[in-house]
Amino acid sequence: MRQLSMTGRDYRRLGLLACVSSAALGFMGAATAAEHTTALKNGTIGYVLTDLFWSVYQTPTAKEECPEGFNLGPREQFGLLFPASKKRTVLDTHLKYELDTWHPTSDPDPLPFHEVQGKFSYGMNLDGKIDDNDFVHPVSGEQGIDNQVYRAVGCIIGFRGPDGVEYIFQNKGIATGRFNRTMIEVSGVDSLTNDDSVQVTIYRGIDRLLTDATGNTIMPGGSQRIDTRWGSKIVRQMAGQIVDGVLTTEPILDVVIPWQNLGVPSIQLIRDFRMQLKLSDDRAEGLVAGYADVDTYYTQLLRNDSTHHLADGQTSGISLRKSLGRLADAYPDPQTGDNTAISTALDSKWVQVYIQHPDGDEAKAQFTKNALEQVEQDRIARSNASNDTHRQASGSKAASVPTAR
Repeated sequence: MRQLSMTGRDYRRLGLLACVSSAALGFMGAATAAEHTTALKNGTIGYVLTDLFWSVYQTPTAKEECPEGFNLGPREQFGLLFPASKKRTVLDTHLKYELDTWHPTSDPDPLPFHEVQGKFSYGMNLDGKIDDNDFVHPVSGEQGIDNQVYRAVGCIIGFRGPDGVEYIFQNKGIATGRFNRTMIEVSGVDSLTNDDSVQVTIYRGIDRLLTDATGNTIMPGGSQRIDTRWGSKIVRQMAGQIVDGVLTTEPILDVVIPWQNLGVPSIQLIRDFRMQLKLSDDRAEGLVAGYADVDTYYTQLLRNDSTHHLADGQTSGISLRKSLGRLADAYPDPQTGDNTAISTALDSKWVQVYIQHPDGDEAKAQFTKNALEQVEQDRIARSNASNDTHRQASGSKAASVPTAR
């Protein structure tokens, strides 16, 4: 083997190369650090939603929260409701089950449904009260946690991680589907550690997420264009503050979350919406919470999964809908008095992005202003229509009552 000898000049060249390499690495490190600290620009930073699912407190054996076991799914219920020993028709069995699934009634559930019995749950105190129906936060010990969606779904295996069908596919759809591209922009920020007054604006994006070479890890630093055609009804604004790196927002009337799963466009409507997120330069993580509209919640589940996919996670739409209605704890219907919304909390993860309007910052500000005005006008119109319906119903009842002579 030939041996190479090193002269003094060679050693000097090697030393120079080492210095240059070290300087280059230092420059690259400085550039990386500079990039890392410039995510907050002009007091503004954006994040895009990458993960979202209903907060479910789980113990390893589930004995604490589900002492009666897990719930039966459509296949198991079907076998109990329609035993094979008796001759039946498709109309009396399959079609009847589907009819009861898609058009729920207030009739009692003929089969048992197990709701969560434990005292712990993740979530927030939405109403500022502590009562017998509330949970205790398992980490902080905070009392008065409102999360009745968890009470309804916590003993359904499809909603439990890491293998539950709903847990996997509802969450996966957030990142993979551009329909679901929800973003927040935090502005008026002096510091991501402590700031007593910031503004949070919710937008809908239209672009794919930036990933690493594997396509599996979502990376910060990408760009997202605002959906100015279909996304105006999604725009919301809320006030907030940052304390020890945690963003907490004031509740607003409602938020619409685009949530398509398995290719079926659908949404969730969350009333009294608020957020509690741990912020960093490149990511955010925490809870979003409020009261989920029961009908919208159920419709989103059925439109995306139908009985076929619900059966894979032992999720009975019929039983779950009755439980949601029974546990609903807010927004009573003015005519029936039945609550139409149910307290909930969702685990969320976000990655930093630069939120852009196709026509620049001035167009972005004008779009936001116009969208918020239109959202308010639509809300007033819906309220007036609801009041008119209520007055007409009240008038009809009054007219039907015989008057004394």
